[in-house]
Amino acid sequence: MKFINPSSSMHVNKVIIPFLLISMFSILIAGAIVSDFRAQPGLNKVVIKWKSQNETNLKGFEVERSLDDRVTNFKTVKFVAVKVGSENKKEYEFEDSTVFKSLERTYYYRLKIIDIDDSSSYSKVISVSPTISSARQTWGSIKAMFR
Repeated sequence: MKFINPSSSMHVNKVIIPFLLISMFSILIAGAIVSDFRAQPGLNKVVIKWKSQNETNLKGFEVERSLDDRVTNFKTVKFVAVKVGSENKKEYEFEDSTVFKSLERTYYYRLKIIDIDDSSSYSKVISVSPTISSARQTWGSIKAMFR
């Protein structure tokens, strides 16, 4: 074990290290471990799937979407409540059929993992490019003109 002299310049590390450990501990005790988070493109829709395990004190997931991958541009598309059950691993699926509302072709998704105390963390960001029919694209453009 190495001791740090409080009068040396190394004292700063003594403050930073506990902060990093606390930050890591918060991530490790999040309400769930999300794996296999993916998006499958379809005709006029995107199917979002993910697996979750070790759900503890978890309220649910918010599926968020953006037209770019900037953190500030994500908007909630749907709240998905936790599945009730005793199994450790659970599979979730959400079908986003509102993708016709934009002329953009690539969508970015992430999950906001929400605990019962309303603390939250985020999954990685994934992207997908669905096929949008011309009729649906036209309807989305018409609706956008009257907003």
